[in-house]
Amino acid sequence: MSGRATSTPGGKPPLYKIVMLGDSGVGKTSLVARLTNPDRPLNHDISATMGIEFDTQMLDTPQGHKVKAQIWDTAGQERFARVLLPTYFRKAKGVILVYDITNIKSFESLSERWMTQLNDHSNSDDLAKLLVGNKSDLTSESSGDNSSSSREVTAEKAMSFCQEYGMEFLETSAKSGNNVLTAFEKLIGIVHDRALNNNNSSSSNNNNTTTNNKNNSKSTSGSGQNKGGNNNNNKSESSTGGGGDDDGTVNLNASGNEGGDDSGACGC
Repeated sequence: MSGRATSTPGGKPPLYKIVMLGDSGVGKTSLVARLTNPDRPLNHDISATMGIEFDTQMLDTPQGHKVKAQIWDTAGQERFARVLLPTYFRKAKGVILVYDITNIKSFESLSERWMTQLNDHSNSDDLAKLLVGNKSDLTSESSGDNSSSSREVTAEKAMSFCQEYGMEFLETSAKSGNNVLTAFEKLIGIVHDRALNNNNSSSSNNNNTTTNNKNNSKSTSGSGQNKGGNNNNNKSESSTGGGGDDDGTVNLNASGNEGGDDSGACGC
C-alpha cells in the first residue's frame, strides 16, 4: 500500500464529499479505518455503525494535485439508512458501493436496494461511482489454495454490474490493506477530473459571453459613428468643413470608447 498524501504547503486543496454505501458487515467502516490509519492494526471487533460518521483524508489525484476527501460512512441497516440517506447524499460528489465478495446477498442488494436509494435521493448521473468488492483476503486465490473457495461473487459478475450502471471496479482487503488507498484515490481522481472539466467549461462560457458583449459594443459604437459622420457631412454644407469635422470626431470617439468599455465591463 502506498504512503498517505500530505497537504500542499501554502495551498488550500479542494474538499469533496464521498459517501459509502452497502449492507451492514461488508466492511465499509473497516475500509475507512484502514485508509485513515494504514499502520494501525485493524480492529476486528468494530461495531456496526448506528448513524452517520465521517472522516477527512488528504489524497493524491492522477493530475498531480492533493485534495481532501470527506468520507461519509453510514449504517447499513435499513431502519437507519432510510431516514439518513437524504442528508447523506446532500452535496456528495462521489460514492463507493461496497459488497462482500464472500456474500452473494450483499452483492445482489446493490441493485435491489442501494442503487434504488441512490437514484431516489440524488442525481446518480452527477455522482462519480466506484464498485468495491471487499474481503479479498478470504478467497482461496489470495492464499494460493485452489482446493476450495469462499468466493461467492465472481469478478465477471461485478464487471457486468459496472457496465450496467456505468462505474469502475476494484477488489480490496481492509484486513491486509490491499487496494484500499488505490480505491479511494481512483474515485477521488474521477471526482476531481469532473470538477476541473466543469470549471474549464464555465470559464469558456464566461469568455464567450464577454467576447460577445464586446463585439455588440463595437457594433453599437460603429453605428453611432456612422450616424454622426452623416450628420457632420450634412452640417459641413452650411458651415466650415474643419469646424464640423473636429467637433464630430472628438464627441464620437469619447462616447464610442466609453460606451464600449462599460458594455464590456458589464459582460464580465
